[in-house]
Amino acid sequence: MEQQPLLTVQDLRTHFHTENGIVPSVDGVSFTIKQGETVALVGESGSGKSVTSLSIMKLIEDPGEIAGGKIEFEGTDLVKESERKMRRIRGNDIAMIFQEPLTSLNPVFKIGNQLSEMLILHKKMSKSEAKEKAIEMLERVEIPRARDIYNSYPHSLSGGMRQRVMIAMALSCDPKLLIADEPTTALDVTIQSQILQLMREVTNNFGTSILFITHDLGVVAEMVDKVVVMYAGQVVEMADVYSIFAKPKHPYTKGLLDSTPKIHEEKDELESIAGVVPNPLEMPTGCRFAPRCPQVMDICTQKEPHLLDEEDGQVRCWLFAEESEGVANA
Repeated sequence: MEQQPLLTVQDLRTHFHTENGIVPSVDGVSFTIKQGETVALVGESGSGKSVTSLSIMKLIEDPGEIAGGKIEFEGTDLVKESERKMRRIRGNDIAMIFQEPLTSLNPVFKIGNQLSEMLILHKKMSKSEAKEKAIEMLERVEIPRARDIYNSYPHSLSGGMRQRVMIAMALSCDPKLLIADEPTTALDVTIQSQILQLMREVTNNFGTSILFITHDLGVVAEMVDKVVVMYAGQVVEMADVYSIFAKPKHPYTKGLLDSTPKIHEEKDELESIAGVVPNPLEMPTGCRFAPRCPQVMDICTQKEPHLLDEEDGQVRCWLFAEESEGVANA
């Protein structure tokens, strides 16, 4: 019997109401995450990755709203849940770590106070139990002198150490799903590697599912099971990590891979994708990637492609649609 997904995002649409009109930041996004699976949401800034993650947590604030779709977590549609119920789910069943932990940690409270508070709130522990559990979690994410760090303020720690604290905090209540939004972007390469290794160990030791959000395909190569590539609020390709790297289909995915530095290649300058992500208030007619696409055809500027099922995944591109040949050559 096939395992039911832990999380199912179906036709998610998240809009922001502005003076100039409605901005569809997330426009019909669908994907699933199984128990113990790590899935990467990949795309440039403005592609809708972070808004997707905030939608899952129901942290979209006015003037934004979840305009449609389902977010089923263990069979329950979170879109229909009350804020009171969501407060119990956040930090307990679903936890999140952010790009810059200094903005997530309260600067006026010691690390230990912030860790213990979550355990007291969600796990109903006594203060002494919460303290010991908090120190244990700091040790599990390989923080040296955990008891000293417990009594330290966030500003006294390095960026990498703060990120470890955030991971310890996120894991302290044994969440079933961990959302990591660009967790290594603000860190140097050596620390990046350590944090990624730590997150790999999280899935192995805790059985936690991870939604990993990044603009860099290079950091996900050895870490994730499945890749969801987003562009201008839509999913343009989805496949297992091997297929994405070995046989990328969408021209945008190929562009992201080509713009990733490779140690074994000597180039005077990095390749890049021409142009920029379109203004969501002025989406191009047809395929949203068409103005930047090196393989653009006539149909691409006339009609929007659907997400097509392929043998090893899905792709939103007229190059893989049977009717494209007749229209393109007309």
